[in-house]
Order: sequence, then C-alpha cells, then structure tokens
Amino acid sequence: MKIRKNIFALITAAVFLISCSNGMTSSANKKSLDFSAPAGGPGGTGGPGGFGQGVEITDDGSTTNYTDTTTASAIAVIEDDLYENFVADGVVYINFDGSDATLTNTTGSISSDDIKISNTENSAEDETAKGVEIQYKGKLKLKYVLSGTYTGTVFIKNKSADAAVVLNNVNITSDNGAGPVLRFSSEKRTFIVVPAGTADTLTDTRELTQSSTMYDDKKGSVYSKGALIFTGESSTEEGGTLNIINTGYKHAVYTKDYVRIADLNLNITVEGENGRDCIRALTAVIIDDGNINLVANGTLEDDESNGIRVDGEDADEDDMTVEYTAGAGFVIINGGKLNITTVAKGITAHWKSAKSVIGDSAYEATANTSLLYTTFLNGTSATTPDPYVEINGGIINITTTGEPYEGQTDDDPSCSPEGIEAKADLTINAGTITLKTTDDSINAGGNIVINGGAIYACSSKNDAIDSNGANGITINGGVIVAIGLNTPECAFDCDENPLTINGGTLVGLGTSNYTKPKSGTQSTIVLGSSSYGSAESTVAIVDSNGNPVFVYTLPSSTGEVMILSSPYLQAGSSYTVKTGVSIDSSNVVRFHNLYTTMPSISGGTSTLTDISTSSSNMVYTDSNAGNSFGAGGFGGRGGPGGQGGRSARGAFNGQRKPRLDYSK
Repeated sequence: MKIRKNIFALITAAVFLISCSNGMTSSANKKSLDFSAPAGGPGGTGGPGGFGQGVEITDDGSTTNYTDTTTASAIAVIEDDLYENFVADGVVYINFDGSDATLTNTTGSISSDDIKISNTENSAEDETAKGVEIQYKGKLKLKYVLSGTYTGTVFIKNKSADAAVVLNNVNITSDNGAGPVLRFSSEKRTFIVVPAGTADTLTDTRELTQSSTMYDDKKGSVYSKGALIFTGESSTEEGGTLNIINTGYKHAVYTKDYVRIADLNLNITVEGENGRDCIRALTAVIIDDGNINLVANGTLEDDESNGIRVDGEDADEDDMTVEYTAGAGFVIINGGKLNITTVAKGITAHWKSAKSVIGDSAYEATANTSLLYTTFLNGTSATTPDPYVEINGGIINITTTGEPYEGQTDDDPSCSPEGIEAKADLTINAGTITLKTTDDSINAGGNIVINGGAIYACSSKNDAIDSNGANGITINGGVIVAIGLNTPECAFDCDENPLTINGGTLVGLGTSNYTKPKSGTQSTIVLGSSSYGSAESTVAIVDSNGNPVFVYTLPSSTGEVMILSSPYLQAGSSYTVKTGVSIDSSNVVRFHNLYTTMPSISGGTSTLTDISTSSSNMVYTDSNAGNSFGAGGFGGRGGPGGQGGRSARGAFNGQRKPRLDYSK
C-alpha cells in the first residue's frame, strides 16, 4: 500500500492517444499534475509530464513470418517445483454443492478424522470470512481434489508441508462478506493443478473500496503466504483451463512468496476501478510454459492495473514494518505463450526500496527466507532484493493502454504504462516479443543486454528501449525493430551511457534526440530521414555489386533518425542507400517489415553513396542525422526542459546486485 498524497489540481493538454496496432488516431486530454515546469536549459532536468503528442504507427504484424527459434541456456530447475515430483501421503476429496462442502473420501495415510471441515461467517476479529475452512494439522503432504460449485471463500489450512489442490471442473465464487476465492495459510509450496480436459472458474465479485473494513484483508482472489505453482498434471501434456475473474478488488493472484506457471491454460481478468494486478508476488514470478492470457483494466489513480508485478518486499507505512527477501524480486520467462493487455505496466520487477513507500522515517525491516532463496543462494551473499528481468524463450505479446502521467517526486501519483520493466538489469536471450505501449516498451533502471530473440518494441509516447544503467544497452544478437517517434523520445535511449552493437539485425526509428551508438564489433549506420525515404516505402542498403545487405519497409510514420545494423555489413566495404525499392522475391522472411533474409530488389533512388565503416570506427553517421540529445527535452506542460526527466525516473547506479544463481 502506498502513501496517499493530496492530489493536485489537474491540468488539461490536447494530445492524441495513438495505438501502435489499430492505425487509428484519436484525440484525448492528457492527464498531468499541476506543477510548474522548470525553465529549460542544456542538460537540465525536465518537469513532470512531458509525454506530449502521440505518434501513429500502423503495423499490425500481418507481414511477419519470422519467429525466433533461439534456444537459451537451460535454466536450473527447482526439482520440488515440478508437480511430477510431488508425492502425496494422502488424498482428500471435497465436493461442493452450492453453499455446502462435503468430504466424500480420503485415501492413503490420511483418514476423514484428520480433516476438519467447518462453515465460517464474516468476522473481523478472528479474520474469518463467509465460506468453508478445510483444516489439517498434521505434517503429511496432502492432495486436495475439489469438485462442484460453491459460493464463498474456500480456506485450506495446511501449514506444515507442501500441498496440491487439484481443480476438477470447479466453479467457485466469492462475494461481499467473503474473502479470497481460494486462500492458503501455508508458507510452504502449494500446487494448483488443472488436469487436461477440465475447465475451472474462480470468480471474485467483492466490491470493496479503500474505505471498506476488509479492504486490506487478503489482497488477492487467490491468496497464499507461500509459493503458488499453477500447473497441469504433466510436463508432457497440456493441462486444462483455469479462469480467474476479479471484478474489482485488488489482485487476482497474490502471494507473499513466488508464483510459477507451467503446462496449463491460464486466463486472468481484472476489472473495475479498484481492480489492480493480475499477478502480484513478493519474491518472484517464473513462467516455464503454458498459454497465459492476462487482461488488467483497473483504473484507480496511482494504482492502475499491471499484468505481472513483483515487489521484492512488503512495506507497510501504517505499522512501519518491511518484510523482504534478499536476492529476490525478479521475473524469469523461460517459455510458453503470454498475452497481456493492461492499463499500466505489462511486466514489472518493481522493487525500489522501502524508502519509496515509507519515506525517510525509521522502520523495522525483517528478512524472510523464501523457497527460492534457500534453494538457489548457493553460498553467495545478497543483502537486498534484486529486481531483474530475464527472458529465455516463449512468445510474449504486451499492449498497454493507459495515459502516462507523472509528478515531481516518487510520492506523487503517476502511471507509467511500460511493456516490460526491471528496476535493475534486463536480459533477453531468446523469445518472440511484441510490445505496443504508450510509455517505454522496455525499461530498465540498470543495464539492458539483448543476446537473441525477435523483439518488436513500439511506443506511441515514449522510448522504445530505455536503459538507465552505466553500461547502457548492449546488443549481441537477435532481430529488433524499435520505434519511438514522439518528441523528444527515441528508439534506443541510454542517456549519455553507451549503446553498443556487437551483433543482430536491427532497425530503430526515433527523433533527433537519440543516443549515438558506440563503436561495437558490428557495423552500424545512422541515417537522417531525408536519406531513408517516406512512409510505407522500402529502403535498402546495397553493396558495390548491387546486392542488398539490409532491407526494411517503413511504417506509416518514419521519424527523424534511423539506426540500423546487420551482420551482412562489413567494415571496410562501401555501400549505397537506396529508397523506394521494389521487392521482387515472393518467398521472403521478415519480422515487422525488417527482412531477416535478403530478398531480390529492383528500382529505387540512391540517396547516399560510398558509405562505410572501419575496424577503428564501426559507426557511420549520415550528416543529415542531426542529434539534439542533451539540448533540452520537454517538461511540465510540454515546455522545454532538460531531458524530460528520464534519468531521474528509475535511476540505478549500474552496480549489479548479487543474484540468485540460475545458470547451470
């Protein structure tokens, strides 16, 4: 829970809220906070706001037939996280019939006398809610098989060992007076198992506001103190379908440890003004496989909905306490298909320290020991959470819809609808990633390293890829299309830190306020708009024999500067830029109109000739590619400022914190 500040009067500025996907331009009033913008000055800091007018990009991806097939290094597996390795000492069968729960059978080392089932009523004093409690006080590992339809909270009290809850075509609804749909008291691992061929629905219809007595009680529709692992029954067979619907109370899934997802179809929807995040965890979120669809439509100011958020700590300004797990706070995606549509951030490793929540006052901090921590620390030291993001595979599609706004301090209300955010470092090793956002598509408080994958990052109002780390952005491989055309934003933003290109096929479109590439090990070319052509035309770089080494068809808006690189560009060779070329090949491979294999071309007009790089300078910059970086961006109400305040937002000192060891 964040400290609520007085909300300053809103001012209105005419803007266009533009979608990167639908090609339609609509007008809207940009929401900003009524602060005075500081006077502009070279290298200064911009005031609040400054997102300005959006830019239309028409690219629905229909021409894309390239998919990343890179295989990243294997990620170490927590053996106990695999449901196939879970061996139950006993099985408990529960059938629901409307408002009743019946113990129908037990097998194994457990008997019906060991299980207590009781109906509960709403009571603030003993923290109970309307529903049913299923209690076991022993130390055996149990499997609970739930069937039928029920209205109320299902509270499983199983504290001493890992447990599994098998959903067998259940439909459970929690309403006002009840608590979470599913609640687990255990700090151990709980598997939520969805067998193949089943369809299960968990619906949370509680309508609680901030003034409600139970508003801060059990923050999710599915709530646990321990790790939650959503899975099918087998890693070799796709599981069934689990639908979680939250119609307006906080988060759909909340755990004080980590969430892991594999081998099922998981659909989560959060709606209503008071709806928050689809998945919120304190320690980590790890996605191994499965089909996951997250829709987060909550619009509460300063708490707009995120798809996935990991906090790294639980800070409460009311009792001045902080609980955290050293080395945790991260997101890892190893595979699966993930679709996210959200008002605010798609994925965020959010930890910023307790100071951002509680302020400068003294508070009591307690270090937790999570299941991840004990398994992977391996003798290394970690003193604080480590909010990094690592992507090793999968298909990821993220669309953010919210209007960005920000204040002058961290305590002021803000909304940053970024696609993928890490407060520390962000690494992409593999995967096919499509990001269409209103704020930064990719943002890291630390460094960004791209080793592989296919990445389309399109921001209508901010940067496509933004690093605030001392080492900036390093690209070693992959296929990248990055678009950030809204003044003063750009495709690759490292402030004054390096943009280093050592490999990959990439193109970036942005404004003249861009980060100049540093000389890496692969040739890079920077072109001004007069050299690369008009909207929806095709630009090519050809060698001395007329053979193309780079080909890209421009979108509906083209920006002022293009940064491009390709392994076909060789240092010491001479090249020509041709615009308006025709593609003569019918069998072509391209990713968002960036050709990954060179087609046959014809026609076109030469705009630059005899351009080249050398082993001592791997970057060629067109004289038409003016650079206004550092000359003052936009702040406050769109007036001139320093660099739009980008350095101050998500600042990170560039020092990598100790990380849990996920490498083999």
